[in-house]
Amino acid sequence: MTRRVWLLVCIAGLAGCASVPPIAPVQPPEPPPQGAVGASLIEPAADTRRMEMQRNRRFIHPNLDMPAAMPVYPADPLALRLAPVVVCIDAAIDATGAVSAAAPRTDGDCAPPKDVEIATFIDAALAAVRQWTYAPALLCVAPEAFDGTDACQADDVVETPTAVRLSYAFRFSQQAGMPDVERIGAP
Repeated sequence: MTRRVWLLVCIAGLAGCASVPPIAPVQPPEPPPQGAVGASLIEPAADTRRMEMQRNRRFIHPNLDMPAAMPVYPADPLALRLAPVVVCIDAAIDATGAVSAAAPRTDGDCAPPKDVEIATFIDAALAAVRQWTYAPALLCVAPEAFDGTDACQADDVVETPTAVRLSYAFRFSQQAGMPDVERIGAP
C-alpha cells in the first residue's frame, strides 16, 4: 500500500472515530396550569316555556357529543386570587343539535358577585358552549290510542327533532394558585 493510500485510510478511520457531542433534546415550555373542567345542567330560568306532555308523548333529552370543549380559567384574573366565581350560560339547541345561541344568565344563583369583573369568565364559558354539538332532542308522538308506558316504543311513533334551551353552571376557582373549573348545579 502506498503511503498516500495509507494516509487516506488513516484519515478516513480517524474521521469515523471523531465524536460529536450529543444534542440535548429540546424541552417544550411548561404549559400554563389548567384545572379540571366540567359543566352541570341547572334548572331553567323561571320564565322558560315548558312542554306539556300528554300520555301519548315523550321527550328525549339532547345528548352532548363528546369530547366537548370546556372553558379554561382565564389567565388574567389568576394573579388576583379571586374567590370562586359562578357563571351560568343559557344555550339554545336547534333541531339539528347545534348551539344556535348562547348567552349569560344572571338570575337567582347565577347572579354575578358585585365585587368581581366576570366578563372574562363569561367569555370563556360562552366560547366553550358555542362549540358544543348534541344528538338532537326528540319529541316522540304515538297514535292517540296508545296505552303503553313509553310513547317512543309505540308502533307508528313519530319522532320529531326539537329545539330546546338548556342552562349550564360553571364554577371557576383557585386552590393554592392553581385554576380549577368545575361543574355545579342540579343533582
